[in-house]
Amino acid sequence: MPQIDYSIGFTAAEVEEILAIQKSELKKTLSAYADNGSSVTKRRIDEIHAVIAACQRALQKLDPAKYPPTVRVGASYVDSDLEL
Repeated sequence: MPQIDYSIGFTAAEVEEILAIQKSELKKTLSAYADNGSSVTKRRIDEIHAVIAACQRALQKLDPAKYPPTVRVGASYVDSDLEL
């Protein structure tokens, strides 16, 4: 499924509105999935998650001050007290 770019043609307020609608739809769909657990409902949940992720990416582009990108920090350490 191609990714949707909501940063083109939408304002931040419109994307926030889409996000709110999708969140409420997700709540309804999750409760329906808990009741019957069908694969159709599971696919619907995946579609909603894709739209929510697209909205989050668009909000980071449209209003980076309010929605800063996630900062990921990685660290690793190797202790080599191996005796030969």
